[in-house]
Amino acid sequence: MERLTYWCPNGQGGGEWRVNIDGREERGLHVDRLAAYEDTWIGPEEIKATFTPEAVIKLAAQALGTTPDRLRELAQADREKNDPLTLDELRGMRGKWVWVVSPDKDLTVSAWAYVGANRVFTYWEYDNDELVGRVVYNLCDYGAWIAYRNPIKTVMPGEEQHGV
Repeated sequence: MERLTYWCPNGQGGGEWRVNIDGREERGLHVDRLAAYEDTWIGPEEIKATFTPEAVIKLAAQALGTTPDRLRELAQADREKNDPLTLDELRGMRGKWVWVVSPDKDLTVSAWAYVGANRVFTYWEYDNDELVGRVVYNLCDYGAWIAYRNPIKTVMPGEEQHGV
């Protein structure tokens, strides 16, 4: 790497760093910083190599007061968000399977369901803890039941749900 800055002594044992830009001599804090960088003799490629993904994860975890493994878990959970589907998302999933939760004050049931044109079909229905058939939900009733991309953990009354 070629050095751009040069030291200009003031005749009294001190001086300052300067740089020539288009025939004009520049000085100041920005030139001092460039000179300090040049003193390392490290080029941009070498600096990039210092910050490997693993090193960045370690630094971020340290700054956040956690471990790299925990940071990876949180990132994975964020990538696999399992928020309830919107009605528009659900309509766009025709022919796919979704996880349906039907909250009922007497019985909360959840299972995989197939998305049709205007309905979602499940292959379960319980009556007194006995499987008796399938349930068909109309998309126009969405909100009375909820669909997710993946199964969710149902929190029963009295259980605490801890955040990630």
